[in-house]
Amino acid sequence: MNRIQKELIAELSIDDIPAGHRPLVELIGLEKFILLCDYARGDSLYFPQVSRIITPVRDRKIRKEYNGYNKRELAHKYNLTTAQISNITRGL
Repeated sequence: MNRIQKELIAELSIDDIPAGHRPLVELIGLEKFILLCDYARGDSLYFPQVSRIITPVRDRKIRKEYNGYNKRELAHKYNLTTAQISNITRGL
């Protein structure tokens, strides 16, 4: 950002933000919103669902807890099917 942009941003308030973007500003704050806008530079951004972000952690925990006989319990605990547990634990 150039000097003029920084000066203008310093005087920016939430009232200056288009109404459709205000919920995001309220969630992350005006400073982070400006950084996100600068990062995206007008492009659309895709935000994955939280469940997709935490999948690697969930799968690691399942592999750690798996004992060869507890697919049903793990499926119930993690709200998955036994087939999904089998796929996650394949090769252990």
